[in-house]
Amino acid sequence: MIDISPELEILLQSADDLPFSNQPWMLVIAILIGAYVLSRLIEWGGHKLLDQSDRWPDDSINRIFFEEIHMPLYVSVALGGIYGSLSVLGFVESSYYLVGAILSILVVLWMRAAIRVGSQWIEAVNATESDYEFSPIFKNFWTILLLIGTVISLLIIWEINVTPFLASAGIIGIILGLAAQEAIGNLIGGVSLYFDDTYKTGDVIILEDGQRGTVTDIGIRSTTVLTRDNILITVPNAVLNSASVVNESAPQRRKRIRVPITVAYGTDYQKVEEILLGVCDEIPLLLESPSPRVMFREFGDSALVFELWAFVAHPFSELRAIDQINRLVYDEFDEADIVIPFPQREISFLDSKQDVTPQQPVERTYDEEGAELSRDESNN
Repeated sequence: MIDISPELEILLQSADDLPFSNQPWMLVIAILIGAYVLSRLIEWGGHKLLDQSDRWPDDSINRIFFEEIHMPLYVSVALGGIYGSLSVLGFVESSYYLVGAILSILVVLWMRAAIRVGSQWIEAVNATESDYEFSPIFKNFWTILLLIGTVISLLIIWEINVTPFLASAGIIGIILGLAAQEAIGNLIGGVSLYFDDTYKTGDVIILEDGQRGTVTDIGIRSTTVLTRDNILITVPNAVLNSASVVNESAPQRRKRIRVPITVAYGTDYQKVEEILLGVCDEIPLLLESPSPRVMFREFGDSALVFELWAFVAHPFSELRAIDQINRLVYDEFDEADIVIPFPQREISFLDSKQDVTPQQPVERTYDEEGAELSRDESNN
């Protein structure tokens, strides 16, 4: 068991001058009461500070820190008072399990607070419009690192000898390495995806097999994608790291759409451009900047081919915007008497049927010099 009583020597020596220094139980009561009052003050002050503070928004890093730190702080003060009381009574060495339980509770409490502060800090930074963008995989790494530190601390507190475990660590490491090749590959793939800045949470991506959806979570092993059909797809990070992934939200979430428009030959192209740009002004889904453009693409077989370029704020708005454009363009062309051409075919029929007698096959015979023989000569 860790002996941290030397840290209390100064405090205990200063207590010798107190009137009740020869009465340990009175000193124990004073320590417990003081620890309780101090812990309650810390708890009350923390809630009061968080409730009345208008300087910090709900998602600010300062508020997150104080929300998570004040509970372990007042619990630590209370447990510290108990430990101090045991030191005064000389029970630290004899109360092995009680002291170990107190220290273990402190370690777990502070570990929990550190995990929550780190996780919420990453989410708060990602929510702000800053140049920093942390992948959720770092939240997982932070959690794993603290859990490992907690396990090591608990082993030290309870004086558990890990030497026998280290003796077989080499063999166990080889076995785990062979068994967890895929998991390790996914872990490395997730780190590579982050540093390559392939995508982040909220991006719309297209997988190599054509599936399209929004990235909802980037874990240590896999990435979760939510499609427009409300279906979750879990893809291993190693697969994504080696596949071609199209990120429609990078470098910006806005996306340009292209809508082909055809009109009949002889139509005033300036009138067509005016109508198309006017339609864009009536559709809220289309962005004003960059402004929409109309391109005269080509002279088609039976039509003048135009293409309308416009931007939408989110890739998933593309289909709705195209639907609204097509509806309004059809109505506007109808009012302006602009013809939308379509392919036409002509089918001709014969006026009278002609009887056609099929010819019978004729068998012909030739001599050695290639001359045709008559039927009688061939029979002979």
